[in-house]
Amino acid sequence: MNIYDITTHKKLDKISDNPEAQLVIVCRADKVPQLVSHFGWDESIAQQAAILDENVRYDSYEGYDFISLIHASNLGGEIIQREVNVVISRHYLVLVLPENAGERLERLAKKLLDAVESPAACSLMLLYHSIFHNLTVDFSETLEALEDDMEAMTEAIMTASDPRQLTQIGQLRKAAYTLKKILRALTHIGGQILMDENRLRKKAHQRYFRNVDTRLMKLYDFADNLYELSTELLHTYDSKSNARLNESMNKLTMITLFFGPLTVITGIYGMNFDFMPELHWTLGYPYVIVLMAVVTFIVYLVLKKKRWM
Repeated sequence: MNIYDITTHKKLDKISDNPEAQLVIVCRADKVPQLVSHFGWDESIAQQAAILDENVRYDSYEGYDFISLIHASNLGGEIIQREVNVVISRHYLVLVLPENAGERLERLAKKLLDAVESPAACSLMLLYHSIFHNLTVDFSETLEALEDDMEAMTEAIMTASDPRQLTQIGQLRKAAYTLKKILRALTHIGGQILMDENRLRKKAHQRYFRNVDTRLMKLYDFADNLYELSTELLHTYDSKSNARLNESMNKLTMITLFFGPLTVITGIYGMNFDFMPELHWTLGYPYVIVLMAVVTFIVYLVLKKKRWM
């Protein structure tokens, strides 16, 4: 557990009992019961922080707010969701990370602790805002990476469609839907934060959180657009597959047009009737070969004229 008093810019060994202290605490979920006991939080907070059910929620209690957020990162095409819990009052800010926080969440926590040492950012509300700022930055990077993957997939499909691409499109589509679902829930959180039922913020800080709400809405729109783009990818793949199928059918049709007349000719002379004049003709064989060549050439000229070749 990392405990800082932002009024003195010092790291503490234990939670300060000084009523004037402004505390920033970063801890894991297993430390929440200790904080519940010290700060007198509602007992349900310990359960909600420990379960890590990846649900977004915003609860206002007397004198403090409890916010459960979802952080998303792209790992090999799969969206990894991790729950982040925040408790904010006029005297403390607590950031609760999951046990397996991952690189990006660890970076988010480090940025928060680095900001504690900066006099310009030493306000609980500004530090609180920085959590949402870094969260939206991570979402933006994840969405942009997904957009790049979709653009690369589009180029790959246009170059040469492959049945394996259908699975990859399904993964991209699932990732876009997951991000869209998370961000839709976070936009509701943005509205609740703006309400500030406990009146924790000063008017000067309100504009920062209006910016957070706006950014969450824009990120949701971005995710929605990516989901629509994934649908277009599916249509593009289907179009290219149909075009490839049509091309194959055209080739088979051309082969049939060439060999159809020849099959008829060989079928006629394969009947071996006794009264077929050509059967005992010395030039019968060369005659049929020339006939086949002439018919093939005529078919070629007709197809060329029709611009089917």
